[in-house]
Amino acid sequence: MRFISFREKAVVIAVLVLVSAVLALLLDAFHAEAGSIILTILQALGWYLASRLFRGPGESVRAARPWWRMTNRPLLSGVLAAVYGLVAVVNIGFSFAGWGSLSGTVSIIAELALAALFTLSYSRLSSLARATA
Repeated sequence: MRFISFREKAVVIAVLVLVSAVLALLLDAFHAEAGSIILTILQALGWYLASRLFRGPGESVRAARPWWRMTNRPLLSGVLAAVYGLVAVVNIGFSFAGWGSLSGTVSIIAELALAALFTLSYSRLSSLARATA
């Protein structure tokens, strides 16, 4: 199954965000540190899986997407890399301010991993765009 249209992608992202929000609220209500760690890992895997299933204009629907390709366009990869990097920096700041926890550390690691994947995607897609231009 591949998601090609904007509507299909929006539905998948909305479902991922809604499920994440509901689980985060439930786990926060129970103060479940282990549950928060599991949720962070599932969220990161969910976003990576979505990047495998989404296809942009001109991308083959049948062929597997390269492991490093997170989006179809370099700009989107760059923006998402910056967003995840910024969120990680903010969370690192909270940790140094005394709000740190094990689940917070796992979240920072997941954010940095996604930022690195999107940065690599940006770099490679930019190189491909320059080579074909």
